[in-house]
Amino acid sequence: MDNVIWVDENDTELGIISRERAHREGLLHRIVVTYLTRPNGDILGQERMSGRLDHSSAGHVDPGESYLAAAKRELNEELGITPENFNEVGKTTSDDIEPEENGCRVRHMFTIFTCQAEPGRLAPDEVKSVFWANPEKVKAEMQHDPGNERYTGGFKASLQFFLHSKSVS
Repeated sequence: MDNVIWVDENDTELGIISRERAHREGLLHRIVVTYLTRPNGDILGQERMSGRLDHSSAGHVDPGESYLAAAKRELNEELGITPENFNEVGKTTSDDIEPEENGCRVRHMFTIFTCQAEPGRLAPDEVKSVFWANPEKVKAEMQHDPGNERYTGGFKASLQFFLHSKSVS
């Protein structure tokens, strides 16, 4: 059983619980998101095995693991790469009803990173394909997906935060 770090709105640890419980009860817990970027501003997106579109890489932070360590682990697991130059964008939350989680309310506290890298070997059980896209165009397309059927809710929340952080820097 996979365990996750249950947190409050300030990212203070409240305990270690099962991922299944966190998703079933809508409890806020830690994940990490990384966007691979190119100098022209494009981001890498991935098509999950379900066909839904998602961040370049994302995953739950394991108990005892830092956000940065989780980002490095997830990039290696999902995209087969081990880049070293990470930039922390910031922290935000998502709170969505997710079709892949049997319609449960899923709440994530996540730290977003970026790094310039190209994908390597894709995880055959998780990632169907990857694509490069202009993030503003992706955000515009997301407006036509209110039920999170095409895009994951976490991708929508993190992309909004990512783009806002770029506009204020």
